[in-house]
Amino acid sequence: WRSTLGHSTRRGRKVQRMTNKEFIETIGRAAVAEYERFKILPSLTIAQAILESNWGKSLLSQKAFNFFGMKAGSGWKGATYNSKTQEQTKAGQAFIVNAAFRAYPNVQAGIRGYYVFLQYPRYANLKGVTDYKEACRLIKTDGWATDVRYTEKLISLIEKYGLNKYDEEVLEVVEKCKIIINGKEHTVERILKDGTNYIKIRDVAEAIGYDVTSKGNVAVLTKK
Repeated sequence: WRSTLGHSTRRGRKVQRMTNKEFIETIGRAAVAEYERFKILPSLTIAQAILESNWGKSLLSQKAFNFFGMKAGSGWKGATYNSKTQEQTKAGQAFIVNAAFRAYPNVQAGIRGYYVFLQYPRYANLKGVTDYKEACRLIKTDGWATDVRYTEKLISLIEKYGLNKYDEEVLEVVEKCKIIINGKEHTVERILKDGTNYIKIRDVAEAIGYDVTSKGNVAVLTKK
């Protein structure tokens, strides 16, 4: 691989020393930060990083900060890292090939490189998807990996480690819920955003017999 990345070994060992929890948090924070621009579910990003890099312990992630297994391809003009990799036939038969992978100077560049790679047209259907199971299905269908169980493995990681909590930080989920007011149960809508539940004040006001108006930025409740 090209000498422009020769200074990165020390940082690679730092990634290797991360606990699984620290690895999830490192990738997760970056995925949340990149969501506004790229609209890729953080849970998908984290699960792919875990699976492709073996929690940041693969040589490709340590030496080249490539946590997602992106190959160089003919259009790549940056540094590369050559490595053996396992592929599968459509029947699930494994075989080993030598391949050139994209190489990056640090963790941040490697994560950003993943999102840049996803700008290829074949991955356009991932943008804006809000269901992590659908995202995991699409990334396999789009040709990211040859592993016949790739989708299944990604979903398993998301559910085992609760990675969809990072999705909740970027998505606004509206759902029905029950609340009890003065001993009586009412059905209202709540918005889940940034890990916090927000109950619609208009629904609460309706439940207790109030009208809602506003005075500037202040909600005004008036008995009907």
